[in-house]
Amino acid sequence: MHLRPVLILVLILSLTEIHNAEATPTNKRISSRIIGGTNAYAGQFKFAAAITVHTETSRFFCSGALITNQWILTGGQCVNGATLFTIQLGSNTLNGDDSNRVTVATSEYSLHPDFNPATLENDIGLIKLRIPVELTDYVDTIDYLPTVPVQVATSLLSLGWGQISDDDPELANHLNWVQVTSLSNNECKQSYGSQITDNMVCVSGNYNEGTCIGDSGGPLVHVVSRGQMVHTGVSSFISGNGCQSTDPSGYTRTYPYLNWIKNITLI
Repeated sequence: MHLRPVLILVLILSLTEIHNAEATPTNKRISSRIIGGTNAYAGQFKFAAAITVHTETSRFFCSGALITNQWILTGGQCVNGATLFTIQLGSNTLNGDDSNRVTVATSEYSLHPDFNPATLENDIGLIKLRIPVELTDYVDTIDYLPTVPVQVATSLLSLGWGQISDDDPELANHLNWVQVTSLSNNECKQSYGSQITDNMVCVSGNYNEGTCIGDSGGPLVHVVSRGQMVHTGVSSFISGNGCQSTDPSGYTRTYPYLNWIKNITLI
């Protein structure tokens, strides 16, 4: 008899990764960090945004992607209840001196109206910068939003600053990326059952390679011709069995939300 992994929903609370591990009836847990990844080089992912989220009672970390010079695409879980965002752009490191780093603060966001924090359905949000950011050799928008849904067995990149192992609760100081492969939703349902909807996509990587706690909202990227990058998903959940398990990790598909994104950002 094959048993599906028993997963839990974990809310990331602070930059020191204090989290509430109370079990719930769901079998997903909020993601994620990059495990088994490769350090990004300067300017490799110019759209990557490191986001410190402040609420009335807590502080936690998310990632996102700059899609215009004034809008960042991230997870619904990353903006829900937020009072302030402190955002770093242009630098692959969270700490230390970097002349390419741009730090901005804002409190304006749009949460998808149908976001469900219990099931992580419609886990997508947008953050608006107070003024447009200057685009440079190290700060730029992602090349494209998708024109078609991501296909099964597509090679993709996942990136972020999250934990690098289950045993180390600290965020990675350096932006990491890892190659993963998209799965069919039927394959994903073997692990997560009926919780998987058509607006989600799961990915798998090699053993000990993938996402983990600390990088919710981070982009799933498809590299196409001439190295141009397409935003295909928003990091949403991982298995409660841990980041170093072989269970797939889950993303919100970008494609079904194009009209919502365009209506908010006017792109």
